[in-house]
Formats: sequence, C-alpha cells, structure tokens
Amino acid sequence: MSSQRLEDVLRDVNKKFKADVCKQGMSFDAVRRIPFSSPRMNYMTYGGMPIGRIIEFAGEEGGGKTTTALDLVAGAQKMFPDKQVLYVDIERTLDAEWAQKLGVDIDSLILFSPDEQTAEEVFEAVKSIVETGDISLCVLDSLAAMVSAQAYAKTIEDRTYGGISMALTLFSKEMIPICARTGCTLIGINQVREDMNSTYGGTTTTGGRAWRHNCSVRMSFQKSDYIDDKGNSIPRNSENPAGNLVKVAVVKSKVFKSDRKTGFYTLKYLTGIDHISDIIDLSIRAGIINAAGAWFSIMDEDGKVALNEGEALKFQGKAKLHQFLEEDEDWKDELNDRVLAAFS
Repeated sequence: MSSQRLEDVLRDVNKKFKADVCKQGMSFDAVRRIPFSSPRMNYMTYGGMPIGRIIEFAGEEGGGKTTTALDLVAGAQKMFPDKQVLYVDIERTLDAEWAQKLGVDIDSLILFSPDEQTAEEVFEAVKSIVETGDISLCVLDSLAAMVSAQAYAKTIEDRTYGGISMALTLFSKEMIPICARTGCTLIGINQVREDMNSTYGGTTTTGGRAWRHNCSVRMSFQKSDYIDDKGNSIPRNSENPAGNLVKVAVVKSKVFKSDRKTGFYTLKYLTGIDHISDIIDLSIRAGIINAAGAWFSIMDEDGKVALNEGEALKFQGKAKLHQFLEEDEDWKDELNDRVLAAFS
C-alpha cells in the first residue's frame, strides 16, 4: 500500500507530463495487430504487426520487403477506414498498379515523395503528420536511400548516401511515445549491406544499433525459389517464371514468441500474394489436409476424408487441390477458418 507522500508525488509527475505516465498496478491488454492477407505471415507473427510500434523490414533488393509492406497497407486501410496511411516514397519507385493488385486503395493513400529534403527534414515532416492522430500506418521506403544534412553539406563529388544513424536514432526515440499514443504503426524498409566492422563478414542494416534496439519487430526478406504457374519450383535461370517463394525470418520480436522463426509465402507476378498456397501448406501442418505421396485429402473434424456433394475431397497433385480451392470460395474460407482456429 503506497504512502500519501508517494501518491502526491505520482500525481505531480502525471500533472507535469500531462498524462498518466505513473500509475500503480498494470493491466495487460492484448496487443492489437494489423493482419497480413497472407495466412503464412499471420501464422509467423501470431496475427500480424503490432499497432503503435516501430517495425523494420530488411533484405536485399527484390526480396519482397515492399510487397509485404504494401500488403500491410491494404490491411490497415480495411481495419481503420476512418484513418489514413502515409507512404513515404523516398526512392520514388512505388508501382501504383502493383499496389492495387495487392489490395491497396491508392486513391486514399497519402503519398509523400521527398525531393532534396534531408533525412532530418523528412523525419520532422513525418512526425508532424503522425502526431495528428489520423495515421494508422506509416511506411518509410527506404531508410537506406535517405541522406543526412551532414552528407548534403558535402560537395557532389564527396557526397555519399547513408550516414543517417544519429538522425534515425533521435527520430525513432521520439516516435516510440508518439506511435504508442496515436496508434500509428511505423515500418522502416531497410537494405542489408556488408558489415565492415565484422571480423568474419556478414551483413547489417542502415541506422545503427539504436534504431535496431528501438524496433519492436525486425523481419528479414529474401527471394527464394522461382516457381511455375502450378507452384512447382523451377531452375533459377528459367526465362519466364510465374513467381517466386519469399523467405521470411523473424530477427527480433518484443511482442510475440519467436518460435516460428522462418517461413515462406508464395508470390505470383501477375496476381500478387498466393493466399491459397499458404492455406494448403498450413492445413497440412495442422493435419486438416492429409498429404500422402502425390495425394492430398481434405479431412473433416472427425478425421475422415471430407465430402463435397457426395464426392470425396481427394486430389492427385497439389495443383488440382489449388484449382479446386480457387473455384470454391466456401471451402477455401472454411479451411482458412480452421487454420486460424488451429494456430490461434
């Protein structure tokens, strides 16, 4: 039981900071998340990215970072129709057509495309916009393309990109309470580069240790196997792949268990993220689909092969199962619901 003096001091502190920064006892509210459209990504992250936190998506060029971020943009727009999404297109490479395929409402997207502004100026503008409380998600694409004021002060010949560690450190420290207060999730897309300080080689990301520390979640992305239109892996030198697998790894998480460290989702170049492949793979993992050799059987809740209009739901080859789920929305939704229940 606290003394009257302690209670008075706590009240004075809260009055000074104009918020309940000090209180006795804690209530552990469930961390709300913005869901991905990919069941596999939701499985790995226990439901999506946490609201009001700072996130890093890192990887090599073409690894799937921006695609995954745009998928989350679509999720935020659906989840918070009364708020806006801010997309800071520093590289000026946002593809509106691709964003639409991923479900993004580009007409309501706030697009900020800095010209010759320094990293510090961009960060200040972002902070002002987020502080309005009207932004549900902010994407910085990408941190590695930003230039600090110090670098801008150099001559063209001496100028180098990067050097934003100090600016990013201050920005991320300021944004932690702002994001928590406004409910804005901040995603910084980052490039990996060679770690010059490592004796044994390896890679690191732009921004320094403080930025990495201030992130609640850090995820890495890498392009994996190419696939054909049936989802089968094909050689890397194939001329016309239909898509590729995206390898995802949870590098750090403060908000969900890291027991689902790595996974893959399927990306089709013409249609976007292949949700059905995710559902099939997770259904197999949960025992909802029985895979025996080349045969795939959808099981009912009694452990028997499910029936559809009297026909056993048994398919020779994953491609035929995939086609069935494409054509039958009811069965696709049922499997998705059962997968969510199995891994919730």
